[in-house]
Amino acid sequence: MTRLLVLLAALLAPAAAQITVYSAANLAVGQNRQLTAYVPLVVNTVNWSVNGVPGGNSTYGTVSATGLYNAPAVVPMNNAVAVRATSTADATKFGQVIMTVTQPVPELWSVYPTSVPAGSFTITLNGANYSAASVVNFGGTPLTTTLLSATGLRATGVATAAQVGTLVPITVTNTGLGPVTTAAVNLKITVANPVGVTISPSSATISTGATRQFTSTITNSSNTAVTWSVNGIAGGNATVGTISPAGLYTAPAAVPSPAAVTVRATSAADATAGASATVTLQTPPPPAVTVSVSPASITIAPSVSQQFMATVTNTQNTAVTWSVNGIAGGNSTIGSISVTGLFLAPAAAPVPSSVTVRATSVASAAASATAIANIVGPPNPGTGQGTPNLGAGRFLEQASFGPTPASIAHVKQVGYDAWLTAQFSTPETLITNPAAQSSATVQDQYINRLAAAPDQLRQRVAFALSQIIVISMNKNIYNDEIVPYLQILSRNAFGSYRTLLGEITVSSQMGKYLDLAKSAKPSPAGGANENYARELTQLFTVGLYQLNQDGSTVLDAQNKPVPLYNQTAIQQIALALTGWIYKGNAWEDFSGPMTPLDTNHDFTGKSFLGCTLAAGQNTVTDTNAVLDCLFNHPNSAPFIATRLIRSLVTSNPSPGYIQRIAAVFANNGSGVRGDLKAVVKAILLDSEARNDTATPTSGRLKDPIFHTISFIRSLGGTIGPAAGLSWNYSQMAETPLTPPSVFSFYSPLYRIPRTPNVGPEFQIYTPTESVLRGNFLWYVVSQPNQFGIDLSQFLNVVGNTPALIDAVDQTLLYGRMPQGVRQSIATAIAAQSDNNGKMQTALYLAALSGYHAIQY
Repeated sequence: MTRLLVLLAALLAPAAAQITVYSAANLAVGQNRQLTAYVPLVVNTVNWSVNGVPGGNSTYGTVSATGLYNAPAVVPMNNAVAVRATSTADATKFGQVIMTVTQPVPELWSVYPTSVPAGSFTITLNGANYSAASVVNFGGTPLTTTLLSATGLRATGVATAAQVGTLVPITVTNTGLGPVTTAAVNLKITVANPVGVTISPSSATISTGATRQFTSTITNSSNTAVTWSVNGIAGGNATVGTISPAGLYTAPAAVPSPAAVTVRATSAADATAGASATVTLQTPPPPAVTVSVSPASITIAPSVSQQFMATVTNTQNTAVTWSVNGIAGGNSTIGSISVTGLFLAPAAAPVPSSVTVRATSVASAAASATAIANIVGPPNPGTGQGTPNLGAGRFLEQASFGPTPASIAHVKQVGYDAWLTAQFSTPETLITNPAAQSSATVQDQYINRLAAAPDQLRQRVAFALSQIIVISMNKNIYNDEIVPYLQILSRNAFGSYRTLLGEITVSSQMGKYLDLAKSAKPSPAGGANENYARELTQLFTVGLYQLNQDGSTVLDAQNKPVPLYNQTAIQQIALALTGWIYKGNAWEDFSGPMTPLDTNHDFTGKSFLGCTLAAGQNTVTDTNAVLDCLFNHPNSAPFIATRLIRSLVTSNPSPGYIQRIAAVFANNGSGVRGDLKAVVKAILLDSEARNDTATPTSGRLKDPIFHTISFIRSLGGTIGPAAGLSWNYSQMAETPLTPPSVFSFYSPLYRIPRTPNVGPEFQIYTPTESVLRGNFLWYVVSQPNQFGIDLSQFLNVVGNTPALIDAVDQTLLYGRMPQGVRQSIATAIAAQSDNNGKMQTALYLAALSGYHAIQY
C-alpha cells in the first residue's frame, strides 16, 4: 500500500517539484533556530541532516527530527553549514539552507568618555557578550583591548591631529572564525590640551640656611619630569640658593639683594610650560621660648598632692608662674598650686572633674604649657558611705571585663598609669591546644579567657577589635578556622594597626570568611572577588564617607554626606588583592597564612582613593600598597578612634574626644602612626573617660557577654573553661565567636529609636532578649557555687535592709545607687520570706538596673 502511495505521489507531483526549507539566517554559537520544510508531495515527511550527516554532530551542529537546528559550541571551518531536508518518500527530492555560524554577538551600548583629545587615550566600553576574543576598533583600526568583564572592555589608542573635530566610529568585534561586529558608537576627537605646570607652595618665606620642599604637578602629558631653576639659573647657586632635581630648595647663608628669589619648574616635555614660586629670604628670628610640663596628665584622689615640673628653653630666665583653670595659684575648689609647682587637689572632686594646670614663662608670657589633673574619688575619704570605688570601678569597666574586689583595691593603690603599664607587659593568654579541641570547647575557653585571664586589658581591646574586624563561626565552623584569628587580634592588641591589617589580610581564616583566598584576575572563568576589598575599606579602615578629624561627616552643598569612594574603587582594590591562595595551593588549609600565586594576580595599574599602583607589581607589593593607602588615609584615624572609644568607653563621644584620640592614632608622639598601645592609653586616660559625673549621653549599654561576665567578676567569681554557656549566650543574641554578619553582633552606627543617640548594643536588647538576659543574671545569683561566688558578705547583713543595699550598691554600682532605686529594692526585699531570697533579690535587681546594665 505504501509503495502504491509513493508511485501515485510521483505521478501527481510536478516533475521538478523540490522541497523548500525556510528560516535561514546567521546565528551565534550555542544558539538554535527552528527550520521548516515545505514538501509539495503527498508524503510530506522529511529527514534532516547537517553537511550530509543525519541529525548533524558536535562539529557542525545538530538538527532534530522536527527541524530544530542547534549551532555548535565552536564556529566550524568556513563558519557555514548546509542544513538539508530530504523527502522520506523520494531521496532525490530535498531542500536545504545555508546557516552561517558566528561568534557570540557582542553589543555596544556606550563609550566613556564620549570625547578624547588628540594623542594617546584610554576608553571604557559597556555592552554585552564580551570575551577575551573581543577587540575594540577605532575607525576600523583594532586597538589594544583589555577584558574587564562580560559587559566591560578597556581600550587604548592614539588619535591624530587630522582627526580633531571628527566623529570616529567605535565598534567591538568578537574575533575568530565567524567574527561579529557591533553597531558603531561615535567618539569625538578634540584638540589636545597644552601641557600645564603648577608648583606648590606658590610662595614661601624661608630663613637663611633653611630648606623648603617644592613639588610640581604636570597635566596633559605622560612625562611628569621637570627641571628646576632659581632666578633663571639651573639648579641655583650659593648666592640665591640651590635646588635639587627633586625640588628641595636650600636657602643661601646670607640674604641676597633683592631678598626675594624665583623658584621655577619647567616641563621637560615642553620648555614653554612652567610655573614659578616666590621665595622671600630672611635672617632667622631668635628661637622662641618654649615651656613643657611633666607629667602631662594625672589622675588623683581629692586632697592628694602631685609635684609638677616645668622646663623652659631658649632663655636664661627659667622661672614660671603656675595657675589652675586660669586662676593664679588656684583655689580650694579646683585645687591649689605652689610657686614651685606642688599641686594639692581639692577636698572634693570638682565638676567637671578635670582641671588644667598651666605653667607660664616669666620671660615670655606667650610661652606656656599645660597638664591635665583628673580628680576622682570620695569627697572626704573615711567619712560617710560616699563613692570611694567609683573612679577605679569605672576605669576597670572600661579597661577590663569588669572590676573584681581585688582589682579595685589594686588600682586604688597603684593608680591608673601604673596599672596600665603592668597590663601592657602582662603575657598574652592564649587558648590552649586549639588543634585538639572542638568548636564548642573553643567557645567555652574563649568565654573563660574573657572572664579570668590576667591580661584583662588585652582581652578587652582584642574583643573591641573583633567587633571591627569580624570573622564568624557561622561560616568558619572549625576551631582551626577561628582560633588563629583570635590570636592575631590578641597578639596585635597593643601593637601596630598596620601590622594587624597585614596579618589579617593574608590569614587563611579571613581568606575563607571574606573569600580572598583564590581571588584571581579577570578571565573567562571569572574575576576578582570584591568581598574583602569592600569590608577592608568600609569596616576595617576608612568607612563610607569623608570624615573630619573629629569624626563628623563632611557634607556637600545639599547637606548630604560626601561619599569617600565608589564601586570602581572597590573593583580596583579587589584587582590589587588578587593572587592569594591557601598554603600549598590546597583546596583549604588553615595551618598558616595564605601564600601569593602571581600567575593569578592582576598586573595592571590601579587607582583608588588618591593612590596609584604601578602596572607590573606582584601580589605582595600590590597588597601592601593597598593596606598602606588605606592605613595612611586621613579617614582611618577618626574612623578607628570612634570605633574603639564606642567599644571601650562611650557610645556618644564628643567631637573633641574623637579628635584627641585620632591625633594619637596619627602620631603617638614619636612620629609613629597606628600605635594601638598609645591609642588605648589615650582613650582610657582622656578627661572625658575619667569624668565620673554621668551625663545623659555618657557611657554605653553593656552587651550580654560583658554584662554577665562583669557581674560575675564583681562578686569575685569567674566562668570556668568548660562551663558550656554558649547556648545561654545564643539566647541573648551573642553566641560566642558567631556574629551574624560582617557588622558583628550589632551595627556600630545603630541609633536608639526615637533619639539622635548612637547605641550599638541596643540593637540586640529587645524585650525578649532583655528578659533572657535577666534570666541568666538570676541563674548566677541562684547558683553561685557554679561560678565560684561567695555571697556570705551579703548574707551577713541580710537582716539589715539598708546595710544589705549599701553592700550591693558598693559592690555593683560603686555607691551610685539613687534613693528611688534603693527604695524599690527595699520594697522587693520586704516581700521575700527568707534571707536567701532577700539577698538574691537585692543582687538581681541591682544587676538588672540601668545603673549596672549601662557602663557609665
